[in-house]
Amino acid sequence: MTMNTSRASLMRSLRDHANRFDAESNARKRDALDRLAKRPLVADAALADYHDALLFIGAHPPDANTLKRVEAEFKRLSVFLKGERGRHTAALADRGLPCVDTITRFTHDCNRWLLVHPHCRVALDPCGEPLLDLNAVLKLTPPALERNETTASLSNDELLDVLKVKPAHRLAFLVKELSRLDATPYVKDQLFDAFDLYVRVKPTSTAFSKSYNRLALSEPVFLQPDLLRKFDPMAVMNERLPTPRRMTDDQRADAIQVLKNTMALTRRETDPATYLDPTTLRVYDLARGLTCAIFGMTPDRQLPLESYVSFTLFKNGFPVAYGGSWIMGERAAFGMSIFEPFRGGESGFMMCQVLRTYRQTFGVRYFEVDAHQFGLDIPDGIASGAFWFYFWHGFRPLSAPLLKLSLQEKERIDKRPGYRRPEKTLLRFTESNVALNFGGPVPPHLFDVTTRVTKMIAGEYAGDLLRAEADGVARFGQAAGLRPRLNAAERRALTEVALIWHTLKVKDALGTQLLARMVRAKPKDVFAYQKLMLAFFSVPRVRRNGP
Repeated sequence: MTMNTSRASLMRSLRDHANRFDAESNARKRDALDRLAKRPLVADAALADYHDALLFIGAHPPDANTLKRVEAEFKRLSVFLKGERGRHTAALADRGLPCVDTITRFTHDCNRWLLVHPHCRVALDPCGEPLLDLNAVLKLTPPALERNETTASLSNDELLDVLKVKPAHRLAFLVKELSRLDATPYVKDQLFDAFDLYVRVKPTSTAFSKSYNRLALSEPVFLQPDLLRKFDPMAVMNERLPTPRRMTDDQRADAIQVLKNTMALTRRETDPATYLDPTTLRVYDLARGLTCAIFGMTPDRQLPLESYVSFTLFKNGFPVAYGGSWIMGERAAFGMSIFEPFRGGESGFMMCQVLRTYRQTFGVRYFEVDAHQFGLDIPDGIASGAFWFYFWHGFRPLSAPLLKLSLQEKERIDKRPGYRRPEKTLLRFTESNVALNFGGPVPPHLFDVTTRVTKMIAGEYAGDLLRAEADGVARFGQAAGLRPRLNAAERRALTEVALIWHTLKVKDALGTQLLARMVRAKPKDVFAYQKLMLAFFSVPRVRRNGP
C-alpha cells in the first residue's frame, strides 16, 4: 500500500482480512492497523465500523503483536471519545463505544440495576413521552401521606413537580415507587412498560463499553492458521464437557456484571439476564478460546414446568453470541444470535459448543429450533440461507415433505458446485421447525402436557381453574406427604406439579415422590430440578401431539 492510501481503503482492507489467517492476510491486518493508528480519529459512522472491526480482531487475534495493536487502538479511541463527550454524532450512538451514550427502553428491573451501576448513569431521555397516567399508578404505590398530592387534574410532569421530584431524579423516583409492587412482579412490569419510557445511559468508565466489557481470561488463544470451518459436529457435541470454572464470590459478581453489561450495551434484554439468579451461573472454558456461561432466573420469574436457561458465549473474553434454551426433560427449544461485530467467524463451531454445553449439563438429547431463527418473517434469514446453517450441523425439518425436499436440495448442492438455492425453496423450509435428535423417540413437548391439563380442567371442573388447582394441591399434598409450610416460590411449583400429577394420573410412588422433590428443587436448583424432570419422564407418561 502507498502512503497516500485513504482511510476508507485501509478500513476495507482491515475488514476483508479480519477473518483470514494466512501469512499475507495477517500482515495486511497489521499494516492496516499501523496506518490507521497514525490517522486522526473522526467521530463518524466509519469510526463505529472501525471499532467493530477491532472487536472482531480482538476476539480472533492471529498473534500477540496484532492483539497489542488492537488494545492500543481501543485506548486511543477511548481517549478521543472522552474528549468528544457531548459532541458525538448520531452515527456513534447505541454502538457500545467507550464514552458514548445509549438511548433505549428497558424494563423496570433492568433500570433499577442501571441506577446503581458503578460505571454509568441513567436518566429519562426527553425523546420519551409517558403514555400511562401517573396519577393512576401512584394511587397504588405511595404512602398515605402523599396520596393527597395525586390528582387527576395534573399531568405526569405537573404531578412530579408538585411532589418536588427533579427531572434528573424522575427515573429513580418511578423505579422506586413501582418497586413497592415487587410482590406482584408481572403487575409491576405491565405498569412500568405502559409508561413507554426511553432512558439515556451515560458511561462514566470505559468498563461500560464493548471495548472493555470482557470475561476474565487467563491467556488469549491465537488463531493459526485459519478459522475452523470443517469439522464433525457430532464429535464436537459428544466431546466430554470440562468441569465448570471455579470462581470466588468476587469473580462470580464480576462475571455477572459482564453478562448484564453485554445485554445493555447491545440494547437487548433477556429474562435470565435481567432476573439472573447468581447461584445458577456456570462458566465452562471450551476449545479455541471459547467460554460458555449459562444461567437461570430467580424463583419469582421461573416459567411453569420448563427451565429457561440462557447463555452468553465468549471468544477470548469478548461476548460474541447469546441465546437460550427452554428445557423440559430430554427436550429443549434452542435459539442463538451472534452479535453483529463477530459475524463471519466460526459460527457453526460456536453453536455446536453451546449445544454440547446444554446437552451434557442438562441431559438434553433433542433440540428444536423455531423457524423464525432461519427466516420466517425475517428476510435476512432467507437471504443468508440460514436454514442450511442448521442443516449442515445436524438439524432436520420436522415436516416429512420438507425433510424429503431438503435431502433432494442437498444432493443438488453436492453435485453442482455453485448451485444457487432458490429463494422460494428457502421460504418453504420456514413452514416447519427443525430439530436435532441424538437418538431415541421424540420426547414430549410442553404443549403435550398443557393440552391435557386444559382438557382435564374443562372435563372434571367445568373450566374452573382455581377449583382444579385447590383440589389438585390437596390431593397431591396428601399422597406425597408434603408438609404444609412452603414459601411462595414452592407453592407456585406445588400448584404446577399437582396439576401434572392429577392430569397424568400418576399412581406409582416413585413418580409421586419425584414430583414432590421438584416442588423443593425448582425454586433453588435448576440443575437438580432438571435431573428430577429427566427421571420423571424416563417413564412414558405423555402421548405426543404432532410429529
